[in-house]
Amino acid sequence: MAECIEQSRVACALGGIYTALAIDRVLPVTHTGPGCLAQAQGIFGRVNGGQSPVPFEESVVPCTDFCNTDVVFGGGEHLRTVVEKAIEYYDADLIIAVDGCTAEIVGDDIEEVADSFEGSRIPVISAKLPGFVGNNLFGHSQILKSIINQFLEPTNEVDPLQVNVFGIVPFYDTFWHGTLERLEELLIAIGLHPNIIYGHRHGIENVKKIPSAGFNLVLAPWVDLDIAEILEKKYGTPYLQFDNVPIGPTETTKFIRTLVEYAHLDQIAAESYIRKNEDRYYYYLNRQQPFIYSCKYVPKDFYFIGSASAAVSITRFMVNDMGSVPLRIYITDNVPKERQEAVRASLYDVELEDKDYEVIFTEDGGLAEAELRKEHESRSVIFGSNWDMLTARALECAFIPVCAPYGQTLLGTKNYFGYEGGIDLFSDYYGEISVNPQVAFIG
Repeated sequence: MAECIEQSRVACALGGIYTALAIDRVLPVTHTGPGCLAQAQGIFGRVNGGQSPVPFEESVVPCTDFCNTDVVFGGGEHLRTVVEKAIEYYDADLIIAVDGCTAEIVGDDIEEVADSFEGSRIPVISAKLPGFVGNNLFGHSQILKSIINQFLEPTNEVDPLQVNVFGIVPFYDTFWHGTLERLEELLIAIGLHPNIIYGHRHGIENVKKIPSAGFNLVLAPWVDLDIAEILEKKYGTPYLQFDNVPIGPTETTKFIRTLVEYAHLDQIAAESYIRKNEDRYYYYLNRQQPFIYSCKYVPKDFYFIGSASAAVSITRFMVNDMGSVPLRIYITDNVPKERQEAVRASLYDVELEDKDYEVIFTEDGGLAEAELRKEHESRSVIFGSNWDMLTARALECAFIPVCAPYGQTLLGTKNYFGYEGGIDLFSDYYGEISVNPQVAFIG
């Protein structure tokens, strides 16, 4: 009998439209069935921290509602009509016509449809997002590649201090918006000119500036490396990879010093910034010591179930700053085989003498649950998605959500980036084990 994946933590490739929706005033037009967008919304929308795209919510995204007639006769003209109406009625800066599985199988030429609108009031490009090819991370990459290859124009003006930020996938990386805001503040503080294309007031003008960057920054163990490589080949823009979104003093200080060395920034000013923020970090931790001492039992190990990017960030902080030990790490976002060894190396690159924990690549969240229920013996902490909450309670483990789907709660600007993010995760960690009597008060 064929295996069935349970508790999926990714959407199909059509979820890539959330990357378009994260760029202010970019409108996707979907050439799909009526239920496809709803499927993607199940990972990215309300169940992932109550998020919704602005200004174009899912309910107003135009769709051809691909039907039987389109299967028989082709839906290209239907898509053309919908794009025409979108240009007429929507106030957008860019339209991206995307297709899904059925349109790809039928063979509708969405590229020809997009090209037919050359010179229109709103530029139109296309992106192919069939779910049978990959998940939402593939779709995310397809959207960025379409923007690079069909929309961007080369430039002779290069700002050596401008840095484009990649590696954080909007809506899928649960804390993306708050993370990018804090990251932008940090980059400015150390003397760089950050160019971020996602989020509040980040739109087409930022996108157009991509070719003028001095370098590209990839904050991930594998996501967006392909984008950085394309930009390097097309525009000669070098890139710097830092394999995680830093949490807490160890990784954040390392991150800053890496940037200072790479971009030849003011080292004295950067070290002053580091001292100030490390001092603030330990001040707040020391204030919480009496609360920590009241916990009669503090777990010394943890499990992780979720994306590779979040896994590296959480593992580095928990090992290097919290003194905890991973028992097993499940990576669920279908990392390409050629990137898996690099991800594995990142997860073992920690300040730990005995690195005997397992790293398992699987899309099957149900497998992780079954193995934990069968083999788990000690009371630990589980970092994961909303899928893992009941598992944690059944195993008498503390639980901290850090991945999609996060759960039906409101995030606001919550994030764990940097020094302040380390304080927030430290507080969430001890707050969770203190209110969970099965974990905190068993000696």
